[in-house]
Amino acid sequence: MSTLLLQPPLKGAGLLWLLLLLLCGNRCRSSEILVIFPHASESHFAVLRTLVNELVDRKHNVTVYGSHGLGERLDNVTEIVTPEYDFWSKLQQHAAPGGNLDDLSRLADSKLRSSLANVGAQAMDNFLSQQPLQALLQLPTDQFNFDVIIVDLFYTEALLALGQKHNKPTIGIVSTDFGSYMNAVQESLVPVACSPIDFEQYTADIGFSTRLANIRDCIARRKRFHKDHYEAQDQVITKHFKTTKTVVELQAHHLSLLLLNNHVPLLTPRPLIQQIVPAGGLHIRGPRELPWNIKRFIEESRPGVIYMQLGNEQLCGNLPKQKLATLFEFLGARNERVIWTCHDVKKLEGQPKNLMIQHAVPQIDILAHPGVRAFIMNGDLLSLQEGIVRHVPMLGLPIFQNERKNMQLAVNLGIALQLDSTNITTAALNWALDELTTQQKYQLTIREVSSEFRDRPLGAVASAMFWVNYMVRHKSGAALRTRGIDIASSHLHLFDLFTFYFGVAIAFCALLLGGYFAVVFVLKRKENEAKYSKLS
Repeated sequence: MSTLLLQPPLKGAGLLWLLLLLLCGNRCRSSEILVIFPHASESHFAVLRTLVNELVDRKHNVTVYGSHGLGERLDNVTEIVTPEYDFWSKLQQHAAPGGNLDDLSRLADSKLRSSLANVGAQAMDNFLSQQPLQALLQLPTDQFNFDVIIVDLFYTEALLALGQKHNKPTIGIVSTDFGSYMNAVQESLVPVACSPIDFEQYTADIGFSTRLANIRDCIARRKRFHKDHYEAQDQVITKHFKTTKTVVELQAHHLSLLLLNNHVPLLTPRPLIQQIVPAGGLHIRGPRELPWNIKRFIEESRPGVIYMQLGNEQLCGNLPKQKLATLFEFLGARNERVIWTCHDVKKLEGQPKNLMIQHAVPQIDILAHPGVRAFIMNGDLLSLQEGIVRHVPMLGLPIFQNERKNMQLAVNLGIALQLDSTNITTAALNWALDELTTQQKYQLTIREVSSEFRDRPLGAVASAMFWVNYMVRHKSGAALRTRGIDIASSHLHLFDLFTFYFGVAIAFCALLLGGYFAVVFVLKRKENEAKYSKLS
């Protein structure tokens, strides 16, 4: 007979731990997560840096392959840093050789997109050719021990082939309104011929000719995007993954989730499938203590401080001399002190005494300081989000079309002013900055916009973490994938049904017309026979 062993009842902390274990179950299991960041954008990497920190805080094991370092040692993180590919320099050489960024911004959209696709594929090929990446690509599936793959989607769609190769869920992050990136997935929800290019400017009462032009333009752009961008990425996939899978197939069947680093009111409301998760502000964390020299520089300035950042691709040393002279004249005459983030220099010839140039500064922490009165920026979406969350009105000096669109949206929201590249003068700059710093309406409005941007069931990082853990728990994420992905375009947009009904309508009209002519023919014949009979 077996002996029954009675355990003493659990008390206090023991009971609490048991309850926690029962509640957590397999949700508390640490996972192996692979993060891949191929390109050179420091602002984009800020998103993944915050995400990696959060994953580590939740006890996941993270392996990061990228061209940027995290800048700190973290437990449970393995970091492999590869040489940085000079993306913007290569783009300039390809699209506007001998010119500068201003020349690049003046290119036709089709030419710029074609060059972006070409250089993006070169950057992807260069990244995957690095020895650490080659070792990763050659791992057999039984040694590929990652539960989830996270990639930054910016001309990097070839990386989706890694998830397909090992049948692992792949999560993409894109810091934009996603435009052409997810057409194949997004269209599966809404059976429309094509969305207008300028969706933000769309009104329901536009005329027929405008809608017809929108459709033509959108379809032509989409075909060009596939030809220039997807085909270039397909070649990278064939070379490095030895598969015939295309980007379109990989996005449709192997992109398990898209984290969209945007949110209303900066994101145009539109239908979204569950697979696309708006999580705007992923890179925004709580403020930290500033470095002592920056903190002292700000706090010793009674009139306040202006913060300036003109984009990672805008190297301060390469600014046109006239533009730089105008900026120096404008900044030097201000009472406020100015902090300018430059990624290539520590000092510029002739810079005014009230200007501090910093190479790498915690922008999110500087904007959180109450002494910062305005933010001069290029219109980058991530910087725009930071300015909104930190309640700092912005002056935009955009170069590229996406930056101009972002700044126009900020102007429409009443939280910023924008100057065209042809109107960067000391008078215009002073007027705009005085307007932002003296008119209280900008401070009041940006607080309202910030509240709207942050008002959601879960914060950006919490939303991202939920869905990352969801993919860990459910592996493929197939439950989120809409069935419409496999429907042919002609079926999805009901073209075949419209053709059928049009054919039926034509046949019916032909039948009626044929009947009419038959009746007329019979009546005419009888009338003629009657005439002949009278004559005879």
